[in-house]
Amino acid sequence: MAGAIGLIGGTGWPSTALYYERLNRLAEPGTVPVLIASLSFAPILADAERGRFDLVTAAFVAAGQGLAAAGAGVIGLCAATAHLAFDAVAAAVPVPCLHIAEPFRRPADLLPNGLLPNGLLSDGLPSKGAAVGVLGTAQTLEQGVFSGPLAAAGHRVVTPDAGLAAGLDRAIKTGISSGRPTPADIAAVQAALDDLVAGGADAVVLGCTELPLIRDRLRPAVPLIDAVAAHCQALLSRSRG
Repeated sequence: MAGAIGLIGGTGWPSTALYYERLNRLAEPGTVPVLIASLSFAPILADAERGRFDLVTAAFVAAGQGLAAAGAGVIGLCAATAHLAFDAVAAAVPVPCLHIAEPFRRPADLLPNGLLPNGLLSDGLPSKGAAVGVLGTAQTLEQGVFSGPLAAAGHRVVTPDAGLAAGLDRAIKTGISSGRPTPADIAAVQAALDDLVAGGADAVVLGCTELPLIRDRLRPAVPLIDAVAAHCQALLSRSRG
C-alpha cells in the first residue's frame, strides 16, 4: 500500500465517505488506494467545545502516525475544523500532509491547469483580487483556516455576520455533520450564504467538508467553490508524484 492516500476522518463520517467517493471518481476507470483512520466524533467535539485542543490534537497526531506506519504516502484531514491540529500532525509524521486550503494558495502546482474538475465544481478557482466568502464552523472562521491562504493569494475575504456565523456553526455541528440536516439547518446555511453575497462576495468557499452534501439544497447567487473537490484533486495529484 506504499503511496496510498491516508485520510483522517470520522469528524464526521458523512464527509469522510464523501472524500472516499470523490477520490475514486477522480481515479476512474481505476481506483485509488486509500487508508482511513476514522475517529469517534462525539469525544473529539466534546473536547473541542471545552477547550481541550491538546486532547484533540493528540488524537489526530496518533491517527496520522498510524496511517504513515500503515503505508500512506500523503495524508489529508477530512474536516476543515480539524486543521487546527494540522501543523502538529504534519510535524509528527514522516510523509507529506496536504492542507485543505493549500489548493487556494498555489492552485497551479496542485490542480490541472489551475482549475477544478468540471464535474465536481460549478466554477474554477477565483481569479486574483476577487472577493471570496467563506462558510464554515466558528473555529474554521476564527482561526483563518481558509481566510489566511485566500488573503495570501490576493483575495479579499468575506465572512458572515457574527450572529449568522453562530447559527451556521450550530447547524453544521448538529444536523449537517450527522447526515440528517433539518430545514432549519439548511436555512441557517442559506442565511449565511446570502449575507456573504450581500457583503460583496464574488464566489463562496464551502469551507466545511459536510457542506457539499447539502449543496443541492442551497440557492446560490454566486459560484460555490467545493473545498472537498479541491482537496481530493490535490491529494490525488500529490499521491501520483
